[in-house]
Amino acid sequence: MPRDGAKTKQRIMDAAQAQVLERGFAATSVDAIQEAAGISRGTFFYHFPSKDDLARAVIERYAEEDRGLVNDLMARAESLASDPLQHALIFLGLLEEVFRETGAGEAGCLFASYSYEAGLFDERTDALIIGSIELWRRTLGGKLEAALERHPAKLPDTDPYVLADMAYGVLQGAFIFGRTLSDPSVMVTHVRQFRSFLELLFEVGLPTESTASTVPDALERKSSP
Repeated sequence: MPRDGAKTKQRIMDAAQAQVLERGFAATSVDAIQEAAGISRGTFFYHFPSKDDLARAVIERYAEEDRGLVNDLMARAESLASDPLQHALIFLGLLEEVFRETGAGEAGCLFASYSYEAGLFDERTDALIIGSIELWRRTLGGKLEAALERHPAKLPDTDPYVLADMAYGVLQGAFIFGRTLSDPSVMVTHVRQFRSFLELLFEVGLPTESTASTVPDALERKSSP
């Protein structure tokens, strides 16, 4: 496709994503997307045969970006520490920084918006959302599973993958609260509170004003004789 065509396609997808986050998929019309993207109806259907094709393309792009973010943040966490519990806590601290920099609007979860209207999409689109959730579960849950082998939790029968699911739920809930209350700080404070919960669960003694960079030192103090 010519370069200008690729740019137009991306502009349509950008407009659609913003509209879906704001209104939901069902309430987002092709006309609204056309107007937001500054294109004609013919141009829209040249790039996307149907609204469903656009929905899939947008979620595919979002899933790829989400996968890249999760993998990048965990790789950064692994480069800063050697303990799996450190990795999990630093990962959440880095995620908190992402939300602080982008704000609730930019951090809005397209998966949540799609999930509210799950019956409107085909199996391929649903599979993309499920795949991203499973990636999160494997990434954070796997680290917490390894952490439990070194750092027994205060609560019996702690399930690392349930903890990972809870963290994902916190993100979705924070998105809803942040958008409803028009308060970008909600995304940050909810992630920080969940990280504090993990610190208590694993008895990590951190200062009140802790940051991701202090987590390795705190854990080293905990493990020292």
